[in-house]
Amino acid sequence: MILSIAALSDDLLHSVAEKTGEEILVCDYQTQKEKALSLIPKAEILITWGAPVNQGLFQELDDFSFRWLFSLSVGVDRLPFDRLIQKGTMVSNIRGVLNSNIAEQVLGVMIAFSRNLKTSFANQQKKYWQKPLAVQELTGKTFCIIGAGSIGSEIARKAKAFDMHTIGVDLFPKPMPHFDEVRPMKDLAEVLSMADYCIVMTPLTKQTYHLIGQKEFTAMKQSCIFLNYSRGDVVDEAALIEALTNHTIAGAALDVFHQEPLPNDNPLWSMDQVLVTPHCAGDSPLVLSRAMDLFANSLLQYRQGKPVPNLIDLTRGY
Repeated sequence: MILSIAALSDDLLHSVAEKTGEEILVCDYQTQKEKALSLIPKAEILITWGAPVNQGLFQELDDFSFRWLFSLSVGVDRLPFDRLIQKGTMVSNIRGVLNSNIAEQVLGVMIAFSRNLKTSFANQQKKYWQKPLAVQELTGKTFCIIGAGSIGSEIARKAKAFDMHTIGVDLFPKPMPHFDEVRPMKDLAEVLSMADYCIVMTPLTKQTYHLIGQKEFTAMKQSCIFLNYSRGDVVDEAALIEALTNHTIAGAALDVFHQEPLPNDNPLWSMDQVLVTPHCAGDSPLVLSRAMDLFANSLLQYRQGKPVPNLIDLTRGY
């Protein structure tokens, strides 16, 4: 049985059935939790959003025997890797599906900072005509992308259209299209010192927890704009707030946080040099159709005994 505990439309189910000849049983964990939990032990393949995992799905399951978990999220850091390894369960995600929409949002907020649009929006509310207005260009600026994976590569591709100098930083550096250079993690401090814009796109693992902290913010230019579009815990949020308060860096665009929703008393809300978005960079009306196309193709590979795309290395956590 293929079970989805994420709600899927009839159109999507029909599309998968047409391509694969197989049916998906849907039982939405959000609205039918008890029924979903009773069905999971009977499933061979489980399709799920990240949300049920975050809400403790695996704490509710005494046992499971599904062979493959298809995650409708890119991040899988909340999964119980030890239990999955013990069960021999394979996990794949939707890496590649979110590339275009996240890259568009990243370039959008960079343009907002470069052209000082926050000030213009605020002035519009006051009907205040401010001229001259301090603005910059992205052209010729250096952009450090920490995590040169599929999303990082798409961000770099779009950044090159703005004539930016792109430097990737990655655990496994190699020459890549759209990057002027890709450097190893040991060069992070040096690359940060050159960056006008810096974004974190790494998965959250034990090794990347608080990857960016006080030392890294100190290494950045005072004019640097920092962006986090990976996971909140990749950044030491207290160190970030301190860096912004002390003007160690010029600003930040943040889509992810230690605690979500971001608490009302968090100082990031009220900082003029910060652009807060509610973990929405991955949202798009096209995501589910792309994801289920990927699932259908993966299912055909799975049935033929071929490697499934986007398999997660459960020992590494990504």
